Amino acid sequence: MSIPSEKPIRVLVVDDHFFTRLGLSAALNLESDIQVVAEAANGQDAISLYEEHLPDVAILDGNLPDMHGTEVAREIVKRFEMARLLIFSVEETEEDIHRAVNAGVRGYLPKTSSRPDLLNAVRTVSHGRRYFPKTVLGKLNERRNHVTLSAREFEVLQCMAKGWPNKIIANELMISTETVKTFVARILDKLEAEDRTQAVMVALDRGLLKLK
Repeated sequence: MSIPSEKPIRVLVVDDHFFTRLGLSAALNLESDIQVVAEAANGQDAISLYEEHLPDVAILDGNLPDMHGTEVAREIVKRFEMARLLIFSVEETEEDIHRAVNAGVRGYLPKTSSRPDLLNAVRTVSHGRRYFPKTVLGKLNERRNHVTLSAREFEVLQCMAKGWPNKIIANELMISTETVKTFVARILDKLEAEDRTQAVMVALDRGLLKLK
């Protein structure tokens, strides 16, 4: 009498690029202990397919056409607290990683990672453990050492990134120019920047702002 083998790790692959999904699924399905049960090209389909298949692991791209991968993760975790999610993304800034961890993901892997790293991540996360490479952990620790901007400071920072002078920022946010000056000073201090341009560059580097 033969002993039945363990069930394979059931995986949901989420990426808006067809050939990336194809490559990921092929790489995973080559393993006897891993099986891709569904694929999604956007956030809404990812959430629906997660509910339908309840996979052991969901691999989420950071950038999707309708929702950010972090938003998808947050929504899935809200509905399924024990969901085991792995972000596989080109986004590698400390803020990207910080937001993903706050959303409840169990792992974060850059798309530049090797196939063995991906397989190791999937297997690790499937067992309920966390998977964050040293480079990712280093950026996460850097983020924790930085002072967080308030919601209003972030709004002012976004206006600064557009090159707006204080008067226009004041009109846009419906506050006084003196208040804008105060917020700008706080932002420069928190980002350890000497001027507005450097503050924006630091924010872009950390992932606080995104180029459009």
